[in-house]
Amino acid sequence: FVNLYFDLRPSKSLQKMFRRFYLPVLIIVSLASCKKAIEYPVEPILAFKSINVTSDGTGYASKVLVDISFTDGDGDIGYYPRESGLNDWMFDDPASMYYNNYIVKTYIRRSGVWTVDTTNVNARLPYMTPEGVNKALKGDILRELTLPPQLTIDTLKYDIFIWDRALHKSNIISTPEVVVSTR
Repeated sequence: FVNLYFDLRPSKSLQKMFRRFYLPVLIIVSLASCKKAIEYPVEPILAFKSINVTSDGTGYASKVLVDISFTDGDGDIGYYPRESGLNDWMFDDPASMYYNNYIVKTYIRRSGVWTVDTTNVNARLPYMTPEGVNKALKGDILRELTLPPQLTIDTLKYDIFIWDRALHKSNIISTPEVVVSTR
């Protein structure tokens, strides 16, 4: 029977190397991995990015694409699908003013006078709340807007805002004017 004894304590030089090199690296890596939580106001904030008119195969305008950016501090943008039963009743009732959460007012200029078009191009944004502790959202919304009927060569512009699930209304953004030719 042989009695074996191993000394598993690190040597003095290894301890010294750990304190001089590995410990500072470990501290720096730990501090670098601590990200400050992103903070935005709880009300959605919109900013205009772009507006483009798309044409059909004959060269006439068929749709308008509007791109906006948004932030929301508590991330409560969008609804679950209506069939899911996961939304508050007011978000699933077509008679509710909150049924759509992407609200568009269309203006048409004819003979120099702006009028509001009543064609409904509002929409329901999908549920976007991120997983995890930090719910802040930042992103872009690219929407395809159908053109009002009876257009020929007209000038359009849009006012857009969104609702979040806490019923905070965003700021209203106005697009630049675009000329569309549908005939």
